[in-house]
Amino acid sequence: MIVSHRHKLIFIKTLKSAGTSIELALARHCGPADIVTPIYPPIEAHDARNWRGWFAPWREVRSRGDLQKNVSELMRRNRLYNHIPARFARARLPRNVWRSYYKVCVERNPWDKTLSHYHMFKNASWHRNYDPDLTLERYLKNGRFCHNAPFYCDTHGQLLVDRVLRYDRLDEELTDLFTQLGLPFEGLPHAKGDLRKDRTSYKDVFTPDQAKQIGRAFQNEIKLHGWEF
Repeated sequence: MIVSHRHKLIFIKTLKSAGTSIELALARHCGPADIVTPIYPPIEAHDARNWRGWFAPWREVRSRGDLQKNVSELMRRNRLYNHIPARFARARLPRNVWRSYYKVCVERNPWDKTLSHYHMFKNASWHRNYDPDLTLERYLKNGRFCHNAPFYCDTHGQLLVDRVLRYDRLDEELTDLFTQLGLPFEGLPHAKGDLRKDRTSYKDVFTPDQAKQIGRAFQNEIKLHGWEF
């Protein structure tokens, strides 16, 4: 996550959407007072700062799980962090900052994102769910899909950000965003290596039944953004 007071921008980081690369690109233009959260796995050139602090743990609590999560993060002074949901960031930032800054995130076609998520589990040795023997069939059967909407929507499914950039045209979207901010866009740094060795399109990987299963799992996101297989 990045909160740039210099550019009045809040970047909410989603999963499997080039979030780390975007953080690195934005961090180049952040000032010493801006908030830049740590990333994992760590990258030496990434200068995380100003992300620790105290906050009111009862704000944005909607369940016992929310409260437990907030208290745990409060005890570690993790006021803001890598993949913090927007609703918690809203509760932990000053109201005038959240209301007046431009809030953006990135979302990805759910079928493409699902295939990338599978390859991460299978190939990323640093990930807690790393399983080099994982098959696509077993991954889909487990049903542990990569849902990003909870990062940028409230508990009723309403958007909390001003703009959702599309991953499938990310260069165009980021060029427009950086222009809006008055910044040069020189492309994205490559952050985590190539976890997906097989670049076959998801359209040629999933069977019709698998495609329907993923469509059912992501029906809310598909309705929100109009994705198509």
